[in-house]
Amino acid sequence: MSSHELEARIKKLEDIEQVKKLQYTYAYLIDTLQGEKVPDLFADNFIAEYDQIGRYTTKEELLRFMIMARDGTTLMRHHMLAPIIEVEGDKATGTWYLLVNETDMTPQGEVPVWIQGKYENEYVRVGSEWKFSHLKFKFAFYTPYEDGWAKTRMLYPEISGIS
Repeated sequence: MSSHELEARIKKLEDIEQVKKLQYTYAYLIDTLQGEKVPDLFADNFIAEYDQIGRYTTKEELLRFMIMARDGTTLMRHHMLAPIIEVEGDKATGTWYLLVNETDMTPQGEVPVWIQGKYENEYVRVGSEWKFSHLKFKFAFYTPYEDGWAKTRMLYPEISGIS
């Protein structure tokens, strides 16, 4: 293997790790109630799609959604699982499973829920940083902790109050 081939392989591995760090940072900011910083993780021209919740194409819209989501919960823990990342030059794709334990605020009080779904994202290098260019999340289930996904698969949006 030539030194050029080795450098290219190392660069690709570094890019994959940077994409992972971006995805983990996104989850961390949401979990630590710092949603106002999330739009900075996105490229200027982006799409953020959250299944039944909404589609956002401006940083202002995304910021409003992040603040609304933050204000509707008292606890969120995003567990990002099983990443499959492909990098081609300055673009990348990533598929991730997500499992969330969350406590939602409802008119009836706090309700613990499980959320599971899948991200199918696209990323782009902007300067020396990776950013989201298309974030796409699809629910598998959103269920009260007590019920579990076998009894009540989807409660969204009734339990969360987010529409």
